[in-house]
Amino acid sequence: MFEQWKRCSAGRLCDYSAMTYAKLRAGGIQWPCTEEHPEGTERLYADATFRAAPQDCETYGRDLITGAPLEPTEYRALNPEGRAVIKAAQYLPRHETPSEDFPYALITGRTLYHFHTRTKTGRAPQLQAAAPQVWVEMAAEDARREGWDDGDLLRIRTARGRVTARLRTGAIRSGVVFLPFHYGYWDTAAGDRPAGKDGTAANELTPTEWDPVSKQPLFKSGAAAVELVRRVRRSERVTTPAVEPERSTR
Repeated sequence: MFEQWKRCSAGRLCDYSAMTYAKLRAGGIQWPCTEEHPEGTERLYADATFRAAPQDCETYGRDLITGAPLEPTEYRALNPEGRAVIKAAQYLPRHETPSEDFPYALITGRTLYHFHTRTKTGRAPQLQAAAPQVWVEMAAEDARREGWDDGDLLRIRTARGRVTARLRTGAIRSGVVFLPFHYGYWDTAAGDRPAGKDGTAANELTPTEWDPVSKQPLFKSGAAAVELVRRVRRSERVTTPAVEPERSTR
């Protein structure tokens, strides 16, 4: 398969044709790796020659707003010399903004300890112990106004679903709530969410929209309502334990 890929990549920007297992075992090697540059190419485009000439292109880009593909004749008129093209797109408002029913702006993202849905990091005991469950973060001033404290169990609700999570207050912008997207129904023994119960998957709360060019789904924002489910005792408040490296006993 490696030999076939080398043949497939020959002549392309990601040319692997001169790579070998011996070179890879010796250390990192950058493509293009060709007979002309058998040790790889550290810097591309140093000669100001780009692989953007009309005759080199396999596709010609898309309109950033509609996603409609550019025709070859349009591209040739735009870029006859094959230079780098920097495209600008007009501003588009968010797909969903806070309202009376959903007054908070919802954002989603990562925590330091996990990657995606934790198929790897969740198996590392120290990383899993550092962030074992979903939480919701909001500004301390918003929590004070609502009468909530760290560790209180909150329900984050959008037009598409609900997530229940413990509160953390932090240096986040007022009017915004944050949910990490590492958690979900796959954490349950049955592998699904019981009917009628709140979930833990942040991406289930965001709009079903995607970028017209890259097709990347819009999992990062939405509008949400937040309500108290249950207050907790001080001993139950959310903390992030320190993660100490395991020491070898050998």
